Amino acid sequence: MENIKTRDNIIYVNLKYLTKNHEVTLNSNFIKIFDVNVEEFMKPFIPLFKEAAISITIIFHIYQLSQYNKRICNSLLDRAKLAEFVIDQLIRRRKENIKNFKNFTWYKSFERLIEILTKIKTFAEKISQLHEIKKFSKVKNIKERFEILINEYDNVMMDLNFTMAITNEQQRKIDHENLKDDLSEIKEFLEKFDSIENKLKTSIIYEEVLNIRPNNKNVEVKNLDDIKLTKPRIIKDDDIRGRFIRKMYLNTNEVACIKAYNYESLPYYHNLATYMKATQSPNIIQFYGFAELEDFPVMVSEWAEFGNLRNIYLRDGITSLKLKLAYTLDVCRAIAYLNALGIYHKELQCSNVLVTAENIAKLKFSSPIRSLSSTFEDVRWRAPEMILNMKLYDQKCEIYSIGMLLWELIFERRPYEDMNFSMMIDYVTNGGREKLQFDNNSSIMVNIQKSIKKIIKKAWSHDPDARMSISKLFIDLDTLIKSLDEDNNKVDNKMSLKLKNPSNYKSEVYKYDSKSIQNVIEPILSIDIGIKAHRAKNYEKAWKCFKMQVENQNAFGKYWMGYYLWEGIFVQKDRKAALTLYKEAADDFIVDAQYRYSCALNKLSTELRINPKEIIKSLQLAADYGSEKAQLLIGDAYLKAKLGYKKNLEMAILWYRRAALQNNKDAKEKLEKLGIEFLTRD
Repeated sequence: MENIKTRDNIIYVNLKYLTKNHEVTLNSNFIKIFDVNVEEFMKPFIPLFKEAAISITIIFHIYQLSQYNKRICNSLLDRAKLAEFVIDQLIRRRKENIKNFKNFTWYKSFERLIEILTKIKTFAEKISQLHEIKKFSKVKNIKERFEILINEYDNVMMDLNFTMAITNEQQRKIDHENLKDDLSEIKEFLEKFDSIENKLKTSIIYEEVLNIRPNNKNVEVKNLDDIKLTKPRIIKDDDIRGRFIRKMYLNTNEVACIKAYNYESLPYYHNLATYMKATQSPNIIQFYGFAELEDFPVMVSEWAEFGNLRNIYLRDGITSLKLKLAYTLDVCRAIAYLNALGIYHKELQCSNVLVTAENIAKLKFSSPIRSLSSTFEDVRWRAPEMILNMKLYDQKCEIYSIGMLLWELIFERRPYEDMNFSMMIDYVTNGGREKLQFDNNSSIMVNIQKSIKKIIKKAWSHDPDARMSISKLFIDLDTLIKSLDEDNNKVDNKMSLKLKNPSNYKSEVYKYDSKSIQNVIEPILSIDIGIKAHRAKNYEKAWKCFKMQVENQNAFGKYWMGYYLWEGIFVQKDRKAALTLYKEAADDFIVDAQYRYSCALNKLSTELRINPKEIIKSLQLAADYGSEKAQLLIGDAYLKAKLGYKKNLEMAILWYRRAALQNNKDAKEKLEKLGIEFLTRD
């Protein structure tokens, strides 16, 4: 997968971008068919083979990068891999399958298989990333959508007579368990993780981050007015901490200023615009921008009263076990937010976790200019696969580092302190880890210690795929903290490590006359051809295309056919049929279809006796999916207390901002009237 590299972080390219540009390494066995001269009867299938190869490859990438619902993604990958096998076998044995290749009904079924693989790809992307999961109105909708896709997959495999690819009873049991486990986990995680308002705010931050093009010189980081940086009213002994100086910003916010010489010439400068948005998330030290302080350029960020965790435990020690776990939970929340934005921290350790006056732990990004010794130090918390440079950095690496950070925080010492650099590298890459031994053996503490050991071991597993997910880590930490509350009078929060030195760890050939084979298949018109015909006002050709696509369950085909039936273009109006098609297209994540479905529900509400709450629910879903028109309407509803929404100016502004990010003119005008600044696209 393509990566945009910065000095300290990797911002991975969104899978939509990857899909759109087909920038994937096609590893399917049948890809070689694209580079050879093929028989005439095969030619209509070549575009379908290519599309299948792209979808299968991307599904594999999605599984590898999945941050959530990994077991469900694994079940989807099983189907993709089975499809890859049967297509490869079909191509290798094409001379035995000439009748099928010349059968139009079979061709249509094969195209439907390609469409289903595309749906699986889209669904896998939606359920594997936090910002997309939040768009599902209920977790059970994920289960319903999965079951529909699997049934569609089995049906088309049956139509194609690919019987070996049809789901058997054993696979269905595995699928059921995967669904049950993942959905239970994600439901609990979302309930604990986010409020409705925070959900909306982080959605806006995500969209704004995507709106900033990495390394685009037209994107500038905010320069603060120097006069807005003032001395604190109350002077403290530690107002100067090394290179950091405490100041007040706007007389209300305590900020830390650090000198940043010639920052505009540095290669990471323009990525700071992304970081500036990302740090508006909870549990991240906020970056405000740049300023001049005593004739020196400085970076201005949020001040953390208690400093970093390493200095805290070295200076005073942290006696409360509950507080240590709470700090780690804060780090998990920060990592979940950053990873949802496509940002990886890469330097998780106690020295990069700051504690505010409210006793909240917040992640900070390291200084852009770091010494070689600091880089070597990072290896103590780094995943073994990264030490060996075996793969790109991903969330599994972050999970490993959280496990190491928790160990460091529990035992208040750096990992592998008694080892030199080469010994540590050899030890870790061969599966060695720090000791997990406590000297408190009371019955209650033993159970708590077992829970901590289990969390750390699952986080720092040598096999990246065996590491726990961020959602599971979050849930387990939260559960453990609550158990400490319940046993508050019995728990001894003081634990120490009993230190010990690390211990030694050939295809058949068929004759045929190619001249006698005629290509009897007329390929189905692509959806793009239909849209071009519509724009050229060739409605008959467009309708023919959309109808053919609907027969193969194409979501865009359903949307366009619904539009023609609703407006009465080329065919007679049938708004009830259009409503059904809009709903089916919306279920396949076609954003505009969800909005038009909402409008259609409203239009037919009296005739069909539709509950107004269903209309509002549908409109809300369209806005969550990213419909700028729906977002504008909900903003209006909050501003004017319409559609059952209570008046809430802050929520109205948030929804207007989301619409404005998509260049909605009306939303921009409303924000201007309210005196609100907003990001615009280049």
